[in-house]
Amino acid sequence: MVQKYFTVDSAQKQIPKIKKSLLKLQHLKKAIDAILSIRIDPMEVEHDEFLETNTKLNKEYHKLSYEFYKELENLEKTGCVLKDLEQGLVDFYCKFEGRDIFLCWKLGEEKVKAWHEADDGFAGRKPIIDLKQLQ
Repeated sequence: MVQKYFTVDSAQKQIPKIKKSLLKLQHLKKAIDAILSIRIDPMEVEHDEFLETNTKLNKEYHKLSYEFYKELENLEKTGCVLKDLEQGLVDFYCKFEGRDIFLCWKLGEEKVKAWHEADDGFAGRKPIIDLKQLQ
């Protein structure tokens, strides 16, 4: 996939779509984790019941996994970089003074208001003081 570069404004315009996608991904991940946590002891249930339940759980797991990865692909098509699904942390490539930086947004924030160097992580976030300088 070709790397997409954003301005603060163009990244901001993607936030509603990204927020919806992140919430869906988090929900799907919780559902997948719930299915994976189910343990059935074949010694405690009849063989046919075990097979039927096991088949239903596998079918649901694969359905949810497919939905998860399909949604992840949709998120990636926006051009953002998912850094942490649990926290809802997303970066956007941006050019600044001839180098790549990341505009940084976290689920729950109203706007893209931070950035960091490409080799820094969340801890290296700095506030965007003059939004015009990045556009």
